[in-house]
Amino acid sequence: MKKQIPSLNGLRALSIILVVLGHLDQKNWDGLIYNKFPVFVDAQIGVNVFFVISGFLITTLLLSEEQKTGNISFKAFYIKRSLRIFPVYYTLLSVYLLLQLLNILDFTGMSWLTSLTYTKYLNWHADWETGHLWSLSIEEQFYLIWPFVFKFAKNYRKHFAFGLICLVPLLRAFYVAHPIEWMDHLTIFQRVDAIMWGCVFAMYHDKIVERCKAITDKWKYAVLIPFLAIPALSFLTIINHDYTLHMGLFIAPIGGTSGTLADIAICLVIIISIHYANNVWFRFLNTSVMNYLGILSYSIYIWQQLFFSTKLGWLSKAPLNILLIFIVANFSYYVIEKPFLKLKSKFGLG
Repeated sequence: MKKQIPSLNGLRALSIILVVLGHLDQKNWDGLIYNKFPVFVDAQIGVNVFFVISGFLITTLLLSEEQKTGNISFKAFYIKRSLRIFPVYYTLLSVYLLLQLLNILDFTGMSWLTSLTYTKYLNWHADWETGHLWSLSIEEQFYLIWPFVFKFAKNYRKHFAFGLICLVPLLRAFYVAHPIEWMDHLTIFQRVDAIMWGCVFAMYHDKIVERCKAITDKWKYAVLIPFLAIPALSFLTIINHDYTLHMGLFIAPIGGTSGTLADIAICLVIIISIHYANNVWFRFLNTSVMNYLGILSYSIYIWQQLFFSTKLGWLSKAPLNILLIFIVANFSYYVIEKPFLKLKSKFGLG
């Protein structure tokens, strides 16, 4: 397997841009862009791209290790994930603790508990500043399960994957009919299938690439379909809302920008972005700027929420908050994240 898969950092960059623009529009611009062009500031699309990439990449690495060694090392997997995720995450919480002691921010005991234990999706709405940790809590809980299924249920891993991506849309449909707070749209019960779709596309990678090539060889413009599908699904949601079409039982499970069709479209965009190299899109995703933003994307995501908090006063005003996010994310990556990633070599990990 290649040391670095092309275009993924570029896609991460687009994802974090969507998240930051979404929060900027929400907190600083009073929904100005969302009211006219919601797809350009849909932070949920950005998060789902992160989810799909995560599932795709993790499963690709597991498959590569299995093919190379005939086994899966839990020790290596969890050391890598811990060094990647924990240092910056708990640095953020340490800063939050300091700000709470200074009476700038205020968090309840339950908010602290869910943040510290990666269960934030259970009360993401408790406060703005920790609300974005819901997505990381879903990823971390997924990582506790998937490697074990992958290793110990080798003959059933695909059954597990398809079972999950069929179950979650049903839960979304159930929620439309019977809203329950602890399983709302930002919980593992409604969003984990995005990660699983990434896993499925990794497991069927070669067959999917072959099929895509066969289709685009016959009709080259078919490559545009997944790119157009996402704004189309966003437009469908708006039409349903504006004209009261009562299509919630279709849109929420599979038809919205966080539903099954959008997840599949994102997966196909990833496949196209990796394997279709002779075009402007590929070159754009692999520019130094997009690669740089993609590398910073985790640190940007972790810190951006703080600088959209009105409790910071003038520090949360645009464009100063965007500048601060960029400065802090760079500091976070180069001073915290990168040094910890280098520790992998001390454990004999690549």
